[in-house]
Amino acid sequence: MAGRGCKVDRVCAERDLPTLAERLVERRTETDASLRDLERFFNRSVLAAAMRAAGMELLEAEAANVYRLLAADDVSHAARTEARDRLARAGVDVDAVTGDFVTYGTIRTHLRECVGMETGRERTVDADAAAETVFKLLGRTEAVTERELSRLAGTEEAPFDAGELTVSLTARVACGTCGEEYGLRHLLERGGCRCGRDRGSDESQA
Repeated sequence: MAGRGCKVDRVCAERDLPTLAERLVERRTETDASLRDLERFFNRSVLAAAMRAAGMELLEAEAANVYRLLAADDVSHAARTEARDRLARAGVDVDAVTGDFVTYGTIRTHLRECVGMETGRERTVDADAAAETVFKLLGRTEAVTERELSRLAGTEEAPFDAGELTVSLTARVACGTCGEEYGLRHLLERGGCRCGRDRGSDESQA
C-alpha cells in the first residue's frame, strides 16, 4: 500500500508511470541495485516520460545522457544550460521535471515505509562510492576552474588572454610508509598500495 504523501508514488501517478515503482522493487531484489542506482533509474525514467510527452523522439540512452547533463556535478554551466534550453524549446517544463527528481534518501524511505522492504544492507562506504565522490569533486573543480578562466579572459581589465581552455585534474595518492605513489583510480583497482601486499607476504611466512 502506498504511503501517504510518498513522493515516489505521487510522481508515478502524475507522470502516468504506473509500473515504475514496481520496477524499483524488482531492480532492488533481482539485481541488488544500490539506492543511488535506483535514484538514477527513477529520475531518468521521469525525464524520459516528460520528453516523450513533449513529442521528442528518444534514441537509445539519450534520456540517460540528458539526465547527466542536468544533474551531474562534473557538467559545465554552459553544457547544463544548453541541455535545459533544448528541452524547453521542445516544450518540456524543465523546472517541473527536475522538481520531480528524487534523492536516494527518498528512494530508501519509499522502500521502507511504502513497500516494507529492509534497506539496511546498503553499504555506506566502499571503493566505488569513494571513487564516485572524489571524481565528482574533481569534475566540479574542473568545471568551476574553466568557468573562472573564461570569465577572466572576458574581462578587459585583466592581463589574461587565452583560447578555448579545457581543465583536467588528476588525483594522485602517495603512501608515507612504502613510499609508493599511485593514481587514485589505479590504487582503488589494485586494492591498496604495496604495504598491503608486503604485509600479506610477511603473514604467510610467519
